Amino acid sequence: MRKTLVKSGIAAVLCASLVTAAGCSSSGNTPKDADSKGNAGSESGSKTKIEYFQMKPEAVDVVNDLIKKFEAENPGIVVEQNNVPNPESVWTMRVSTDDAPAAFTHYPHNSVFQKMAKEGRVVDLTGDPLMANVQPAIADLSKIDGKNYLVPVGLATLGVYYNVDIFEEHGLKPPATFDELIQLSEKLKSAGVTPFSFHDKDWNGIRQEVVFKMGQNLPNIEQFLDDVMNGKAHITDNPDFKPFAESLLELRKYGQKDNLGTSNDDAMRNFANGKSAMWFSGIWSIKEIQSSNPNINVAMFPFPTKDAADLKTQVSVDTAIGIPTNGKDQEATRKFIEFMTQKDSVETYLQVGGYPSGIKDVTTGRPEISQLTQLITDGKVYPTIERLWPPGTNGDVGKATQEMLATGDVDKYLKNLDTIFFNKFNE
Repeated sequence: MRKTLVKSGIAAVLCASLVTAAGCSSSGNTPKDADSKGNAGSESGSKTKIEYFQMKPEAVDVVNDLIKKFEAENPGIVVEQNNVPNPESVWTMRVSTDDAPAAFTHYPHNSVFQKMAKEGRVVDLTGDPLMANVQPAIADLSKIDGKNYLVPVGLATLGVYYNVDIFEEHGLKPPATFDELIQLSEKLKSAGVTPFSFHDKDWNGIRQEVVFKMGQNLPNIEQFLDDVMNGKAHITDNPDFKPFAESLLELRKYGQKDNLGTSNDDAMRNFANGKSAMWFSGIWSIKEIQSSNPNINVAMFPFPTKDAADLKTQVSVDTAIGIPTNGKDQEATRKFIEFMTQKDSVETYLQVGGYPSGIKDVTTGRPEISQLTQLITDGKVYPTIERLWPPGTNGDVGKATQEMLATGDVDKYLKNLDTIFFNKFNE
């Protein structure tokens, strides 16, 4: 049953958590006055003290700067930031043992978080004033069974990096349709330029591509896969799956010769150093590209659809803030979350990675990703479809696709996908 699958996943996470959490109290970001469990306690002298458990190590410095500003504006409240290794596992253990931090970041697409929210362990923020400044489309895709449990702040998406100089040298511009993408790839290949770098050695990278493109291109894919996982349909019943698989193979005609021997890091370096004109990846890779080659003239375009009018991009919430149901000092916590999700704070926070914003009217996002940012602003987005899959399913999909890219056997691939998904919720 679906419930059994999720419970077994939670059990595995909690086992890992018990080991990981032992190191929490030694973290430099643990509250100074914490007890043996890492709790800060609700007050320090006459001041209310709250813990902010945030999961991104690269954001520690900017969060500390924001905390200083908040405390200056709210002298009666002290905020202690806590950032630890394996934060998702630690969060799960702490919430499960009634040791939840006052405020925390998490991901609405995360299956463990979804289970905790449905169990009532997280405050339901649907219609809450804390959600008032969230972009409507982002609020919708963040819902769990129709409810919001986190305030989305920063967003992530994927697209096609392209070398602007190579495109201009060959008189090319970003394509509006998939057919145009194939046409420009043909032109580059004919001119002796490798159109794409692929990182097919890493099944996880392949998984990201497949999940993105399924959600973008297969009509009613969430409902169809739900039917398959409930034993009501087979992958092979859907006529859209075969051309979808064939399109994955078709694009590989325009990659390097050793795509299955190329890792994500190698593909990034190949692209950064001009060995290919394009690379499909997430917006999180741009800093690595520019670090590898500070002189590269790079930008991104959305992965094109068959019909330009259907263009949209997958969005996952990269930073979102929530409150545990039994959290202490919720009035002070809400003041802090209001501060962290106001326009100026979000702009400051997102400057670190240049990510698009889930909050309205925020000027952020690197200029290199402006086309993707515009799609998000226009609400042309969809959530990652793997958020609805049982734990481990996405990995199986990545590995099966990797096998298909190696063999070229589309029919076997569809049968493998059916084996992965069929009746999954009833096992």
